[in-house]
Amino acid sequence: MIKVLHYLNQFFAGIGAEAEAGHDVVFLRRAVGVGAEIEKAIKVHGVEFATIACGDNYIHEAEETALQAIRSSIDQFHPDIFIAGPAFNAGRYGIACAKVCSWVRDNWQIPAITALHEDNPGIQEIGRHVFVIQTGASTASMAETLKRLTLLIEKLIAGDDSGAVNFRAEYCLPIPRRFTVRTDKADYVRAVELLLAKLDGQAHESEIPRLESERHSIPNLAVGLKDSTLALVTEGGLVPKGNPDRLESSRGSRYFKYSIDGLDGLERGKFEAMHTGYDTSTVDQDPDRIVPLDAMRVLEKAQRFKKLHDHYFVTTGTGAMPSKMAEIGAGIADELARSGINAVLLTAT
Repeated sequence: MIKVLHYLNQFFAGIGAEAEAGHDVVFLRRAVGVGAEIEKAIKVHGVEFATIACGDNYIHEAEETALQAIRSSIDQFHPDIFIAGPAFNAGRYGIACAKVCSWVRDNWQIPAITALHEDNPGIQEIGRHVFVIQTGASTASMAETLKRLTLLIEKLIAGDDSGAVNFRAEYCLPIPRRFTVRTDKADYVRAVELLLAKLDGQAHESEIPRLESERHSIPNLAVGLKDSTLALVTEGGLVPKGNPDRLESSRGSRYFKYSIDGLDGLERGKFEAMHTGYDTSTVDQDPDRIVPLDAMRVLEKAQRFKKLHDHYFVTTGTGAMPSKMAEIGAGIADELARSGINAVLLTAT
């Protein structure tokens, strides 16, 4: 039987609100609060569920004592999977979830899962191997978050390693920092051992995570440039003033298109850049910096190409999951292909 241990703060465990933030660690051999919803969703797998509850202040003010109490509960229950949260954008709770998950993962080598908003300060405390499911900023995203938690747990129960890897790429936040690890071996010794393990076909893992990217061939123009219809695409977040469609300023999940028909340039004050990855002030002053409509009109009138598409396409690339960007890119490409576009000028930051 798979055992799942769930960490909650005093509020989500139903102990009390801020007045109980100093509550010490409690171990319960049952699912509590949102844990009951998770347990219900995975009941078919015959999972045994237990809960650790702790006050938000207590875990930080008496960390060593709290961790020793949690250790006692883990040694008593022997979990196969550890969950904390979700904490959304709650700072104290998020940091606690991150610390406890990282500590459990490092000491017991079992899968550890939490769920945080990208702006939660707990992101800066998280361990390298913890699953950090992305959430919205508040409990308004609870239903979707619990679905993702359940999906990941089911993959872990099934031993679906490749599914868990794909889940991490699709739904988990990247860890935005390097890790300092204490070791009794010098760097050159670790490097040689890693090389020997690799040459011998043994399991090995680099100390620096490597991001794999799929290679794509660059297609040739099907017709000459003078006979081509071109489109403008950007990940620079340029939208009409006021951001009417609510494009995200980071971790974009959608793309939009806006008409440029009849325009010779993008007028200052009518557009703004929604993007946290660069200084957008220069683009706000001159939107043609990121979507060069003015230059393209010059080339169009000089008949360097046949025609400029009547819309430009936009998303936000900063902090985005590669899998989500691939999905957005495929959507834009499909729409452009159906519109008879022969080439794209893509501007990026």
